[in-house]
Amino acid sequence: MRRLAAALLLIALLVAGAQTAHAQARLVVSAQGPYTAIQAALADARDGDTIEVRGGTYAGPVVVERRVELLGIDWPVIDGGGRDTVVKLAADGAMLRGFVVRGSGVEPDRDDSGITVTADGVTIEGNRLDDVLFGVFLSKAADAVVRGNEISSKAQYDTGRKGDAVRVWYSPRGLIERNHIHDARDVVLWYASDIIVRDNLIERGRYGVHLMYSNNAHVERNRVIGNSIGIFAMYSKDLVLQANLLRGQRGPSGYALGFKDADGLAVLDNVLVDNRAGFFLDGTPFTPQSPSRFRGNIVAFNDIGAILLPAVKGNLFEGNTFWENIEQVGVQGGGRLAANLWDGNYWSDYGGLDVNGDGLGEAPYHSDRLFDGLMDREPMLRALLYSPTVQALEMAATTFPIVRPEPKLVDARPRALPAAIPPDAIATATNPAATAAAGALLMSLGILTGVLALPRWRAASGATTMQAYAASSDANAAAAIQVAARAVGKRYGAVRVLEGVSFDVRTGEALALWGANGAGKTTLIKAILGLIDFDGAITVAGRDVKRAGKQARRALGYVPQEAAFNDWSVQQTLEFYARLKRVATARRIGALLDRMGLREHAAKPVSALSGGLKQRLALAVALLADPPLLLLDEPTSNLDKQARADYLALLAELRAEGKTIVFTSHRFEEVEGLADRVLVLDQGVLAEIVTPEELRARWMPEVEVTLWVGEAQRAEALAALQAAGLAAHLNGRGTIVCSVPAGEKMRPFETLAACGVHVANFEVERGRAWS
Repeated sequence: MRRLAAALLLIALLVAGAQTAHAQARLVVSAQGPYTAIQAALADARDGDTIEVRGGTYAGPVVVERRVELLGIDWPVIDGGGRDTVVKLAADGAMLRGFVVRGSGVEPDRDDSGITVTADGVTIEGNRLDDVLFGVFLSKAADAVVRGNEISSKAQYDTGRKGDAVRVWYSPRGLIERNHIHDARDVVLWYASDIIVRDNLIERGRYGVHLMYSNNAHVERNRVIGNSIGIFAMYSKDLVLQANLLRGQRGPSGYALGFKDADGLAVLDNVLVDNRAGFFLDGTPFTPQSPSRFRGNIVAFNDIGAILLPAVKGNLFEGNTFWENIEQVGVQGGGRLAANLWDGNYWSDYGGLDVNGDGLGEAPYHSDRLFDGLMDREPMLRALLYSPTVQALEMAATTFPIVRPEPKLVDARPRALPAAIPPDAIATATNPAATAAAGALLMSLGILTGVLALPRWRAASGATTMQAYAASSDANAAAAIQVAARAVGKRYGAVRVLEGVSFDVRTGEALALWGANGAGKTTLIKAILGLIDFDGAITVAGRDVKRAGKQARRALGYVPQEAAFNDWSVQQTLEFYARLKRVATARRIGALLDRMGLREHAAKPVSALSGGLKQRLALAVALLADPPLLLLDEPTSNLDKQARADYLALLAELRAEGKTIVFTSHRFEEVEGLADRVLVLDQGVLAEIVTPEELRARWMPEVEVTLWVGEAQRAEALAALQAAGLAAHLNGRGTIVCSVPAGEKMRPFETLAACGVHVANFEVERGRAWS
């Protein structure tokens, strides 16, 4: 018995060894053999074999009916010759890796494809599919893996005639990941439960991903760019759509994420940028007991942030960022959206304040723009966007409550700060909201009005929204650039005013513009404001002032050399501009009255104010929406000495709090006391950018010290100064004028003190200050 057992064990080991040896069998297909055709090698292969196919072109169709690995070396081509399906995988566990698959047939009713799978557990990895009608077709093929492939369709057909890049039919638990899918029709998932679609790049198609009757699917971290529609789910439930980037869906519908009759959605942390619409909801939830959650999404620069049909109800929109969409939320057909819960979202057109520093606005957000409601009822009115008619309507609705519409939605706890917008959102946003001019209303009211729907920029912590935005995105990112100018030029006919001016202003910095009259300082300020046409490019907080002037101006407040106001009271003036900027809180106005020293003048007409108080009022108007950037054009030129000192003290406080300041001045003491750097303009050309200390040394190397000396000692004093090598002379007033290097102002005093000469008084003037 012992010998029999040993023999049986030996036989078992030999059989196992033979099976192991077979499992590792490798058949080679190449032009030199031993196999020259893939199908011939498949005929001899057994389950578990590897068929290594060396580079070259091989004829299709290839039909795989055994569990083998087809491994391409040096990108062998399987060419179907324009007929039928090129590769058919009909064996459980088969694998196809490293091939170029091309040349399928063109008959959609026969599903002519690059690769068709009709078995379970198949892996298609690292292949290139082009010139195929359909790409990968999974038909009743569970647990398939489609990974790392590049898939496109027939180049000669338009999008509607192309086939689907990936078609999944009654194939549960599939994994579609890290593929580059482009220039095909759809990625379509029908009756495919528990499927995962992640980390794919899908571009230039019709539907990026289209789900129907596909429950429990996870669609994650995909980039869906430039399709007609991004991701659309119908008749499906318990889907998770998370961390996808959907950009540039511009077809007739142009939805980034669309849902019809879907239940229990979790739509989390997606970025929806530059689409016709961010969200579209119809009949969602289909079952009232299965509402959906939309949380942490960034919806930016779309024509409409979210489109909901009036019957859509019960969904939660929480913690999303709605950033600069032309229309934040639209109700298709008009109406209100009161049956959904909007809580803690950021709205870029919100004008409230976060007073207690909890990150939430004190007043609710109301979506109540008059023209938005008109467009919801009549979409053709979109043709009037940015026209003076629309601006006038919005001004009337904002200023005169008799025409203010009922809000479509109310967010009781709007966020004060947006989520960090990724670089892709800034670099490629092209919708009209990011390209239209600010409009005629801005020009007619003057730049002090800012823009309608100006948001609140500063958080209670002291960090501005735009500072956080610049620090967390790639919009002039690394150094948190607030203003970036590149090769800025301006001519009026044959007269050159600016030429080739380039500079950056960092967040929290004070930059002085210095130069003689006519050097181009005010022209440069107007270019930053977007009020004039110019050559080159300027961005403010990452926004191009030519293409996105409205958005750029929301980041700044402007104080001109001499502000002009209607003859209202100070209080009425601030309330008027607060309504225009949608900073509708008495607390904000009261705080500015106190800070600017205007409280006791609140009831006075503006015409009764002194020049210094008018400039304080102009600064208060500029600060109403608490912008991160201040532009000031000679703000102290018409003020007396004390008013100027008080005004500069206010600016110094704002700079210490993190405001970015760009200002022009003719007074060096202002530059020296406020600026970090000085941009020197000379006849429209950037001469240099220096520190105030360098400006003093390079452009004003000397100062003139005027000394009052008693008549009896004047001759002695003059002789002593000249003997010390100082240029000194008597002027007509009986005083001594002595020119000295800027860093040696004390030399005349030290020289005269050594001689026992008493100096009764003195004045110091700069020697080369521009005026």
